Amino acid sequence: METLPNGMTFITAGFKWSIGSPHFSQLYTDHGRKGRILLFNFNTPEKGVTELSFDEDFDQSTFHPHGISVIQNKDTGKITLFVVNHTPDEDRIERFEFIEEKMMLEHELSYIDEAINIANDVAATSENSFYFTNYCYSRSSLGYLIEAIVLLLPWGNVVYFDGAHYSEVVDGLLMPNGILLSKDKKYAYVANGILSSLSVFEREANNHLEISQEFQLHASPDNFLIEPKSGNLLVGVHPVLHQTGAHLEAPDLHRAPTKVLMVHMKNSSFADGITELYSDEGNNISAGSVASVYDNKMLIGSVVDKLLYCEVRTLE
Repeated sequence: METLPNGMTFITAGFKWSIGSPHFSQLYTDHGRKGRILLFNFNTPEKGVTELSFDEDFDQSTFHPHGISVIQNKDTGKITLFVVNHTPDEDRIERFEFIEEKMMLEHELSYIDEAINIANDVAATSENSFYFTNYCYSRSSLGYLIEAIVLLLPWGNVVYFDGAHYSEVVDGLLMPNGILLSKDKKYAYVANGILSSLSVFEREANNHLEISQEFQLHASPDNFLIEPKSGNLLVGVHPVLHQTGAHLEAPDLHRAPTKVLMVHMKNSSFADGITELYSDEGNNISAGSVASVYDNKMLIGSVVDKLLYCEVRTLE
């Protein structure tokens, strides 16, 4: 999910990728799941979420969204969404324009390239440039099992698209998850799920990323968002990774715990402390993966479970 300064929050739903289990894929089909983009407004939480429609030319049947990045043009007000899409044949990144009066997403472009393996998240730098993480190299569940679970091969990376070319800017990563840019876009934050750490990178003039800090979270991070008042990082983490794995294999049989952490940042460049905002054993929300805070209210999203809305008294 991603929240704009006015409280509008865009949420991806219908996660499914090629390295998932056959059991999960069958559940997905049996329950009639589909890829969707939802809209939640922190100013009117009683209305819940609204499912956005797509223009008629976009094929929603092959849309399985994952990571998302939203930017708004300061001059025109145009809202652009970049969304990772795990189609049955390939991973791609879709670009949409949000048409608010129609509550519709108009598809503008599909970014398709061999540099996109198993994408996880995307972080836009303009209306036609972005970073994204490749979680792993293998596209099959067996290949992923051997690569990432058995051998722990660091074949993940971060790639930058400048509007014309794709360039690998960080390599040798072990299953990187979310990626987010600081407010001033001078730093990039990458979630290292297996290593339970946050990587802080400084952006160079050529858009390559130079590591400046590795910060231990003691839980597996999934996605980041920025808390608007403090500028600190909000992180959805998985405290017990093997339980999260079991939940993603068979969400009808296994629950997994959820934690939301706030990482205290100095000048957007240095992490120096953690406050735990939310913790649950999996009863209220299972495998929570992302959280957004707006006016002391918090919305927590999960990989395949549900959304949870609550107050955050820790910040008062």
